[in-house]
Amino acid sequence: MHPSVLKAFEDETGIKVNLSYYSSNEELLVKMKATRGKGYDLVMPSGYNVQMMIDDQLLKPLNHSKLNFWKDMNPILLNTEFDRGNKYSIPFGWEIYGLGVDQRYFKGNFDPSWRAIYDPSVINYKIAVSNHAGEAVSHASFYLYGTAQKDLTEEQFQQIRQLLLLQRNWVEAYSDFRADYFIATGNCPVGLSTSTYIKRIHLLFPSIDFVVPKEGTFITIENLCISKASTKEEYVYKLLNHLYTKDALKVAYQNFYIFPATLSPLPELGLEDYELKMLDDISKDPSKIQFFKNIAPLQRMTDLWVEVKTF
Repeated sequence: MHPSVLKAFEDETGIKVNLSYYSSNEELLVKMKATRGKGYDLVMPSGYNVQMMIDDQLLKPLNHSKLNFWKDMNPILLNTEFDRGNKYSIPFGWEIYGLGVDQRYFKGNFDPSWRAIYDPSVINYKIAVSNHAGEAVSHASFYLYGTAQKDLTEEQFQQIRQLLLLQRNWVEAYSDFRADYFIATGNCPVGLSTSTYIKRIHLLFPSIDFVVPKEGTFITIENLCISKASTKEEYVYKLLNHLYTKDALKVAYQNFYIFPATLSPLPELGLEDYELKMLDDISKDPSKIQFFKNIAPLQRMTDLWVEVKTF
């Protein structure tokens, strides 16, 4: 949320917005559990965290009739597995996972496939990948089985373990937010990251492209939810309707390159050709979109990640 957007809301309504930050979805969940949401009115969890917050009864059901932008929502972001019917969550912005590729290295001969970070028969370079255990397991599951397989069998979990241990041989860095840096500096010609981070580096180094694997990919949605403990719903709905105005969503994209969850702002964002094609391909074939899920116990994925990173 850009400060200018919140300031405009405060100036217009006289309502003060107090912000509290968190470094990960896990930290957000701990904060909400510890306080039962008291002191928070609006929270922004990623998709997979919404389900856990619903299960823990931390969220308040939404009144869609108070959301004057609801009919403009992008349908591919709605009715997801983590919140059927969007009873508790409103998609705000979303990113696409893909590969940042330095075309100077590949000279235009890059095969847009997940094999580029998993298959030793095609990899003769270093890579940068996610530093998040759940994401790493989900990506590997998709590569091996064509889906982020829910409730992995023991055999599947061991196959993922072996793949991640093998991948370690050509990983230059496990980095959530700096894959773009490793690509731009020439340390890695390929990095797994999101559209927002690669967009930033692409603007500085046009030879670095964002490529969506041909097999499909993941998207992550940042959602807005009302805390069950909130006593200021009237103010919350006013803020929500302000945040989803065209002007506010344009500011969000122009500063953070996160795609808006509504459709009407898209023609006014000045998207590049590759972004327009990416969005068009996804809208035509939503079956190629994967959402992150809790596909194995959190402690088991954490233990695996410790093993991978100390291998």
